[in-house]
Amino acid sequence: MAMEVQEKKIAKWKIDEVEELTEELKRNKTIIIASLEGFPADKLHEIRKQLRGKATVRVTKNSLFGIAAKNAGIDVSKLEKYLTGPNIFILTNDNPFTFSIFFDKFKLKRFAKAGDIAEEEVMIPAGDTGFAAGPVLSTFGKLKIKTRVQEGKIFVAEDTVIAKPGSKIPDDAIPILQKLGIMPVYIKLSLKSAYYEGLLIPAEEMKIDLNEYTNNIAKAYQESMAVAVEIAYPVPEVLKLTLGKAYRNAMALAAESGYVTSETAEQVFSRAMAKAYALASALEGKVDLGINVPKAPAQAPAEEKKEEKKEEEEKKGPSEEEIGGSISSLFG
Repeated sequence: MAMEVQEKKIAKWKIDEVEELTEELKRNKTIIIASLEGFPADKLHEIRKQLRGKATVRVTKNSLFGIAAKNAGIDVSKLEKYLTGPNIFILTNDNPFTFSIFFDKFKLKRFAKAGDIAEEEVMIPAGDTGFAAGPVLSTFGKLKIKTRVQEGKIFVAEDTVIAKPGSKIPDDAIPILQKLGIMPVYIKLSLKSAYYEGLLIPAEEMKIDLNEYTNNIAKAYQESMAVAVEIAYPVPEVLKLTLGKAYRNAMALAAESGYVTSETAEQVFSRAMAKAYALASALEGKVDLGINVPKAPAQAPAEEKKEEKKEEEEKKGPSEEEIGGSISSLFG
């Protein structure tokens, strides 16, 4: 008896889904996979709204996505470990780090559930609660919320904090918060990985501390400028600092060595007079030099400190105010 082999018919919607995904994957160079575990389905429209015009957001079966990725020429073996559980797929041509920063800041809110911990103060505002006077009054009392009954309804007398950051939101407060439309719990999408032009980037490697990154760039720029000034790198932004430093060093050397020109004369003679008076002051009372040694003005120590500070600053290199400009001008 001949054995009949029946082909399993594939649902048309699955075929259409794979075809659409394949085309989307071919059009975009970045795939971001995020977990939908515990993420409210009714909040997905907010993500789609925020990413409209920037990315395509798809929620589909992992198996169908895997087939589409293979059809699009993607090495699915790199993605297999992330194709588990409920996922959302974000397809874009933008850099994946841009989306990592976006999702780190983009938070939604939901109603509280038993066991939730408050991230910020949870407050019941003063005013009409919408609750009819009845047994629920005891719940308000248990939460230490001052109330009054007016026209058969419960009014909260004053704003009352029922949970502080880090503390558990009272279970008894959950129905009240829902009735008042208060969503005290923040939620955000949990990224799993990104696939960018053949490179797989795990979520933990996409996290960027922008403040630290900015500080590192500023530090690198300042250090590069200091080196550039030291070696007299020939670009206008550096040379104006180099020439200024060279001029100050030349003037200081001329004053110290006694080299007299129309520009250095004042500093040379001032330094010479200061040394002569210092020597005369040291010999005063021991040898009669026949001169009156002027007393140093009260601000002399401060002037000396100012001079020492100036010399120290010159050794350190250009200040932040002097540096200015941009790194591109240094290496451009």
